[in-house]
Amino acid sequence: MTKQRIAIFDLDETLTVKGTWGRFVTGTLRGKLLKWLPFLASSLFSQALYMLRFGPREHVKENMMRWTLSGKTRTELEILADDFAETETREGLRQRAKSMIEHHRTKGDRIIIASAAVDLIVAPIAERLDIAEIVCTKMAYLADGTLSRKLGGMNCYGANKLLMVKEHLEQDPKFERTQAHITMYSDSRSDLDIMRWADVGIAVNPSPRLAAAAKEYGFDVQDWNLGRDPKKK
Repeated sequence: MTKQRIAIFDLDETLTVKGTWGRFVTGTLRGKLLKWLPFLASSLFSQALYMLRFGPREHVKENMMRWTLSGKTRTELEILADDFAETETREGLRQRAKSMIEHHRTKGDRIIIASAAVDLIVAPIAERLDIAEIVCTKMAYLADGTLSRKLGGMNCYGANKLLMVKEHLEQDPKFERTQAHITMYSDSRSDLDIMRWADVGIAVNPSPRLAAAAKEYGFDVQDWNLGRDPKKK
């Protein structure tokens, strides 16, 4: 049996040069000076609690949402996200991101974006990259159509990302792990679990911690900005 080939791409700082979530939410505060102070205080406080292990990581996202996106309707948010995605895919991708996606596409590989970023952002970016499958953090909406202050499920980060990718793949009756060859691309050590689970882990412009892990686990290290062509190993 021919193995199904799957390429999984992290989004923030792997396909993109910079993280998406923080820039998206802060962009909604332009011209709203009175919201900046509570936004910064709430975000820094929740980040500190997470770093000290007194609070879950998803509270960081939820506190950022509270002061930037809360009260907006799904339609309003999708318009903002669509504009953001248009700019991001035009100006914010790593130089070789599109060529690597196309490299896998021409081989007939199944392509997935797996990201801790929220579906509001990931979906329109994936659409512009012609990627049909995404696994990411989900937002939730109230009965009146406005954004909930709570996420719609698990934060797709760390061990959760591996669990959510597995669940996504297992929904496909044709998927068998033993009959699949999986390549995972990421810049962050937070994706170490899923990179080790994959058949091939590739560290893209890695953080120092992932660069160190790449040596330990034998991951290929690639520069998608100025280095060698990532299709040549």
